Amino acid sequence: MNTKNIFCPIITPKDIGGGIKSTIALLNGLATENFNVIVLLPKDCEFVAKFNPSITIEYFHENPIISLLNPFHYLRLCSFTKTKVAIYQQKADTIFLCSDRPALMLALLMPKLSKLFYISRGWFYTNLSARFLRAIMFPRVSQFVGISDKQYLLMKQYAPKNAKVNLIQNGIDLPNHQFTPFTSETLHLTTIGGICDRKNQMQCLELIQLLKYKMQVHLHIFGTTFTPIDVAYKKTLSNFINQNQLETFVTFEGHETDFDRIYKQSDVVLSVAKEEGFGRTIIEAMSYGIPVIASSKAGGPSTIITHNNNGLLYDGSLEDLRVKLMYLIENKEVSKEIIANALVLVQENYTMNRVAKDYATLINQL
Repeated sequence: MNTKNIFCPIITPKDIGGGIKSTIALLNGLATENFNVIVLLPKDCEFVAKFNPSITIEYFHENPIISLLNPFHYLRLCSFTKTKVAIYQQKADTIFLCSDRPALMLALLMPKLSKLFYISRGWFYTNLSARFLRAIMFPRVSQFVGISDKQYLLMKQYAPKNAKVNLIQNGIDLPNHQFTPFTSETLHLTTIGGICDRKNQMQCLELIQLLKYKMQVHLHIFGTTFTPIDVAYKKTLSNFINQNQLETFVTFEGHETDFDRIYKQSDVVLSVAKEEGFGRTIIEAMSYGIPVIASSKAGGPSTIITHNNNGLLYDGSLEDLRVKLMYLIENKEVSKEIIANALVLVQENYTMNRVAKDYATLINQL
């Protein structure tokens, strides 16, 4: 057993989104690297069964959702977290692993000599909670990690001048099989992610509107809504579908955890988000043999994709998305080469074994 403890609080109970999937995979990977991993979870956590059996599970005593507008609740959570960490600190050197911004906020009352390890997954560092983190918590962080070039540069921008900042991209557990796209007369396009304006599903609908009279095409939208604003956005999408008679061309598939179901029916995955911290679905699609077209303006995807080698990047405009899609489907040899290169890329660079070892190296240096 490694002599260090890894203590990681997670405030969301929902098993939705790339961030939580990456966090679970990382903690399981660190457990296989023989760290003593402890996670602090909400009582109604949906994903507790996904953790390695060697991981110790603790639970919050109350709802852990944080708001600076409710300071007494926030301070109670911080105090509770500090007490839990202190128990493990007495047994072994303990690293407080913050896999998102709320986790770092919970470190407010931790002793000044605590070792805080912060992973930057989100996009914005200008709202109230982010400014709080930058001013109060960032100076106390021992190690920063960005999961993409964009996240790394954000940390270099906002972390203290002499802070330790490293780039470690996300990893996945590789499937033991791939699928073969372009076997149907209908072109099946897939987009995956929470349904919201930032994920930009509207652009996919506009693409279908352009293509529906030119080819047999169907769009599969995987994902769900999280907030009332997201629900309103989905209604806007539904109105667009109805107004343009796209009902037979588009399916809302909802939240799906069966990757085989997602990728077996996919010919091309479209990553059209306006901003993307990393782009986990990109490497998932690549690992299943499905080509990806992603926006070069989003941030994270450009860290993964080398244009025309292991995927295609478009400039964020609808027209360039259409052009890149037509190029991919009209050039079969190019698409085969992109698929093959993408699979090699993921197998060599995006395995959880590699990611866990990279994190373990940094943790052991603290």
